[in-house]
Amino acid sequence: MDEKIRVLIIEDSEDDTLLILRELRRGGYKPVYERVETESAMRAALASEEWELILSDYNMPYFSTSEALSILKESGIDLPFIIVSGAIGEENAVQLMKEGAHDYVMKDHLERLVPVIKRELHEVEERKSRRKAEDLYRKSDFIVNASSDMMALINKNYLFETVNKSFCKACKKKSPKEIVGSSVSDLWGREIFQKKIKDDLDRCLNGEEIVTEIWLDIPGESRQCFEANYIPYRDSSGAITHVIMVAHNITNRKIAEQELNKSYQKLQKTLEETVHALSALVEMRDPYTAGHQKRVAMIARAIAREISLPEDCIQGIWVASLIHDIGKIRVPSDILSKPGRITKAEFELIKEHPQTGYEVLSKIDFPWPVAEIVLQHHERMDGSGYPQGLKGDGILLASRIVGVADVVEAMTYHRPYREALGLDAALKEIKKNKGILYDPEVVDACIMIFLEKRFKLTGFPFGTIM
Repeated sequence: MDEKIRVLIIEDSEDDTLLILRELRRGGYKPVYERVETESAMRAALASEEWELILSDYNMPYFSTSEALSILKESGIDLPFIIVSGAIGEENAVQLMKEGAHDYVMKDHLERLVPVIKRELHEVEERKSRRKAEDLYRKSDFIVNASSDMMALINKNYLFETVNKSFCKACKKKSPKEIVGSSVSDLWGREIFQKKIKDDLDRCLNGEEIVTEIWLDIPGESRQCFEANYIPYRDSSGAITHVIMVAHNITNRKIAEQELNKSYQKLQKTLEETVHALSALVEMRDPYTAGHQKRVAMIARAIAREISLPEDCIQGIWVASLIHDIGKIRVPSDILSKPGRITKAEFELIKEHPQTGYEVLSKIDFPWPVAEIVLQHHERMDGSGYPQGLKGDGILLASRIVGVADVVEAMTYHRPYREALGLDAALKEIKKNKGILYDPEVVDACIMIFLEKRFKLTGFPFGTIM
């Protein structure tokens, strides 16, 4: 018989929602669900219904995963929060897990979803069990030994007054008698006590509830990581007399996070090498514009930061800028380096390079829409650009930024068919055609970085993507 489960789905696509529901039913669940895609709808859903699980998309036009996590945290409700996304980089996944997400599943691997849900529902039950145990300790002078977590009652002199069996087992002691009466410093060593534990105990004795992570050397075991909760214990008069310590071993989770970080660093290094190899390929065929893509990338990044885009978006713009002319590999080199005016037929051939770039880059699984940014970087606000003749907001903001940076760099530096026109001429050009060819906000930001903030195209950090 199917198991009923109440699911809040944060998703802007009805089709993707249906795919998720189908996977849940295949896994033996009978989902009762509500789909939301805005902050207000999520708040209303959390206030009006009780949920067992939240499944959230990553890329949504009106609502971000970070905002959803903040709302859940603000509500104080303990629910598994699982990201189900078609496109999320490992760096974003790590950051969102730090913010409170429990796991993530790619939409092209939905077969992982049900096992992840079962695991996280089990974890929720364990957390509820631990909270019940902690509440019990607030009202009584003993510690229940049924919990698998390490638990101890510590007085104002930093002495253990009672510990549970799990605490004894973790410390390789046969009974509580071997620990009770000894100090925290005696058990874990003076250096660990002074550097990692004492301050938390003192803050707790002053009324603060603390959740922290601590690595400890357990006798006969490898180094272990614990999530430690310090809770003030009050007597019948309300005075704080002790600290209740509840510690949960999270070593496996920390090792998994470290492996994820290693995997991300390896992927990042591969991405850097790929991008720089593609950038160098263009410059080998067009030596007269050597450094052009790098300078465009520096200008575009500065503009993006000036208009306060998120760092992840800025990184995508940086990468796309570095290889925005990759499509010129299809243009004959004698045309690229031609010293005089090019013919109409030659210009039509050059105009194909955004489309060629898109065809090359669309085959690479970037964590940003790099191929689309490159495809649109010669589009213009009034529709006079190429290759698609897009207008206004129909052009990606990232492409509008790269387009302005491209024009400024091209006019400022020497070209085979003319001498450099200079920065003043370039800024006059984008100002003259602000709102006609170029995005007004992007133009204002570009002028600001050069004239007000004195941006200069100095040394290029070739060894890093950001």
